[in-house]
Amino acid sequence: MQIAPYVSERRMRRQKIRRYMFGVLAVFALYFAFLGAVLFLVRGPLFRVNNVVVTGAPGIANADVIALVEADPSGHFATGWTGAVLGWRNMLAWPGAVPSSTLLLAPELSGIGISKDYFSHTVTIAVSERQPFGIWCFMPKGAAPLAAPASASSSSSSPSAMPAAAAQGQCYWFDDAGVLFEKAMSTQGNIIFVVNDYSQSDRGLGNTVLPVDFNTNLISVMNVLRAAGLGVREMDLRDLSLEEVDAQTTAGPVIEFRVRVPADDYLPVLKQLAAQSGFDKLQYIDCRTQDRVFYK
Repeated sequence: MQIAPYVSERRMRRQKIRRYMFGVLAVFALYFAFLGAVLFLVRGPLFRVNNVVVTGAPGIANADVIALVEADPSGHFATGWTGAVLGWRNMLAWPGAVPSSTLLLAPELSGIGISKDYFSHTVTIAVSERQPFGIWCFMPKGAAPLAAPASASSSSSSPSAMPAAAAQGQCYWFDDAGVLFEKAMSTQGNIIFVVNDYSQSDRGLGNTVLPVDFNTNLISVMNVLRAAGLGVREMDLRDLSLEEVDAQTTAGPVIEFRVRVPADDYLPVLKQLAAQSGFDKLQYIDCRTQDRVFYK
């Protein structure tokens, strides 16, 4: 009878069982270690938020800014493991940047930055508010501009309807990027740019005053008028398909621009004309042709 092989087989079987048990115990140990680490991160004091500071938004309640960030309409943080497991009382759950979709909920804000100080357990939300640059009024259909351009070559005509003074349009403040961010009242004067839009329907808050192709060029028109020292009573956009905008100056002449191209090159000529003694007697200044200015 051979005993040695039988003993050896039993020994190998016991070793396999022992290794299996050690493996199971190791898995359980790792699981509980991981669970303990997660609980420490979630409930422990190491990453706990003790203070949330909001800066740069004097016109908005701090609670509203915090609620806006936590709303997270993109769902990136709210549905991710950081938002679902850690919660907003944990510093690791706070994003390093706020998605653009969040800003759509607050068009009066141009940006939101978030920084975290792990030593003081403080989250700082730095808010940038949009600054008023002008007022944009979407005029009702059938309303007519106050004054039509005096140039004989003008390709735009004013509709024969009720005068603009009797028309009531929806007006918004817009910033130097052309973004509509807050409702406004219609006004006249040369301190604030006022644009009466007879061509478009109401574009709504959060959108630019004009399509992207024209928006930057229109802002350059306003910057040129301001740099030339020309007071503007109002600006009229009669027909967007013509890509033209007219500026009625307080000194007299109507200045016509085309929003297809930037207006920066017209600044020296406008400055020179404005310095002439007979500037107030001009009927119009036509800046619609690139590299050329016509006036009468």
